[in-house]
Amino acid sequence: MKMRWISMLFLCVILLSACNNSIRPKAVPAANMGEDASIDEISHESVTSPKPIEIQITAVGDVMVHGPQLKAQYDRISGQFDFHNNFQFIKPYIESADLALLNLETTFGGEEKGYSSFPRFNSPDSLAEALKTAGFDVAVTANNHTIDTGMDGVVRTLEVLQAQGFKTIGTRKSVEESRFLIEDVQGIKVGITAYTYETPAYGKNKTINALIMPSVLEPLINSFRFDRWKEDLSQIKSTIDAMRVAGAEIIVFYLHWGEEFQRSPNQSQKQIAQDLNAHGVDIIFGSHPHVLQPIEWIKHPDHDHQTLVVYSLGNFLSNQRYEILKNRYTEDGMLVHIKIQKDLVSNGTVISHVGYQPTWVHKYVRGGKRIFEILPLPQALQNPQVFHLSSSDAQHRAKLSYHNTTSLLQQELPGSMPFSGPKRKVHKNDIE
Repeated sequence: MKMRWISMLFLCVILLSACNNSIRPKAVPAANMGEDASIDEISHESVTSPKPIEIQITAVGDVMVHGPQLKAQYDRISGQFDFHNNFQFIKPYIESADLALLNLETTFGGEEKGYSSFPRFNSPDSLAEALKTAGFDVAVTANNHTIDTGMDGVVRTLEVLQAQGFKTIGTRKSVEESRFLIEDVQGIKVGITAYTYETPAYGKNKTINALIMPSVLEPLINSFRFDRWKEDLSQIKSTIDAMRVAGAEIIVFYLHWGEEFQRSPNQSQKQIAQDLNAHGVDIIFGSHPHVLQPIEWIKHPDHDHQTLVVYSLGNFLSNQRYEILKNRYTEDGMLVHIKIQKDLVSNGTVISHVGYQPTWVHKYVRGGKRIFEILPLPQALQNPQVFHLSSSDAQHRAKLSYHNTTSLLQQELPGSMPFSGPKRKVHKNDIE
């Protein structure tokens, strides 16, 4: 009878310990359980398998600075440009990521070139500092505005970003530098690279946005042409192989592709995604259309590898608005949150969750000055005064943006597609 009582007591302790583990917040590691942790709980954890590592990757789309934004962010008193307020409401959601990425669709060519917007973007260096303060880690510099300020602008853009602590992908200062990054994020090696489409060649010269790319610059920009994709794919495949050799456990691509203002991917995007899937790419983030496009898993018919494709992340920050383009969808953006888990026993790495968070650029006038603020939705709609949504028109437009995004992305997204480990529980995509 005594032995049975002891056995039941021991079982209760084990069950209690397991329950405590299941509800402990992710941010509180076992080593910080505090003085109330029991000896039984500590000893139980010491003999079980180690918990999987989990990280979160967050990605956003195009960051652009148009003329009205330049005027709005200029402080007449200090004579400086300040972009911090653009990100004040979205910052907590970026900072929560272990790795946050953006597409920089402008250049830092320097004040002496004159700040400008479309068709050739040149933004103040202070934008880089504001983006870093907002919590971003990696900046994509390969897009159709990469050479807007010439070769020296390509190099200077990298220098400005790197001086702020950014890692950069898509362009490089010399051929000795790698075309990709391997980021060790809490023990998970994430390989990241970026490529942009080219426009038709001018004679023997490559072009981007119809601007001739100096021959010395060609090998410094990761690019491809839609009409010669199969040829360019061989070079891209060598980059993928090199990432694997360098230890990448997952491979992330940013691709500047697609058709502007189209909410559906075209056939070229679908073909490129399938080809990259065949070569083992795990996640694709798309930019350039300036509107959101669907998210889906794709699978090659000849093998089981699956790739998560975000066809277009839309605009994150811009002045592309309904009043100008008669297109409301250019105001819609999103943060895509992808959680990655690594099993420390099998070393298998999987996507454990995929979520998205709609955003909307709120433009309004306060004290005679234009204000641009990126708002997290639906949080801003739930607390309009806190997020400066004071007018009924602004609230209507924010609601419309939220509806546009959620109606486009209301599909089942399995949150567990394996890279090299067992499948895990499937989650429905949700708004975080």
